Amino acid sequence: MRALIVLGGEAPGEALLRECVRQADWTVAADSGLAAFDACGLEPDCIIGDMDSVAPEILARYKDSAAIERLPCIKDETDGVHALDAAVRKGASEITLLGALGGRPDHLLANLMLLIRAAQKGVRAEIRSESLSVCRVPKRLTLYGAAGQTVSLLPLGTAEGITLTGFFYPMQNGSMDNAYPIGISNVVTEDVAEIRVERGDVLLFRFSEL
Repeated sequence: MRALIVLGGEAPGEALLRECVRQADWTVAADSGLAAFDACGLEPDCIIGDMDSVAPEILARYKDSAAIERLPCIKDETDGVHALDAAVRKGASEITLLGALGGRPDHLLANLMLLIRAAQKGVRAEIRSESLSVCRVPKRLTLYGAAGQTVSLLPLGTAEGITLTGFFYPMQNGSMDNAYPIGISNVVTEDVAEIRVERGDVLLFRFSEL
């Protein structure tokens, strides 16, 4: 099952949102992520959050049509964590996150960490915008037809046993550490490129344009 979660960061454009809604089996608006659905005349299956940032008049339009899970304002977890966990409980094997970029940098970093949380639960998750996608690299990831694409590989902590094949800056059984970000602005040079990571968490940033 594929789930879509729209968070309250930089809102996706209508074309991207509609594309992701069509591909999803279950859709979630996390708090002010509801505004993106509303702007496009779309309705999520579920609304999750403490509702401290969504406009009351927008929320009121969905009170009788979408399932609403209202969370307490004083809590440890973010609305994004609750939304992701709800998607996992629903049975999602793939999760797309929109509205996860832009805005406050601490929220951005927290949203990137959702990719790690999903992986720990055995679920593949991807953050998307019009020009960027971000995912956690599994043990082995093959990129097809990406020649010429700019990518960055950033570890959270230390990652080891990294092999990059088909890149301008290749690597053979190397390591990366977050104190030395050598994985910035690499370029795919082959139609079939491969990334291997033996140990650790590495985020892959793929740019469609710069």
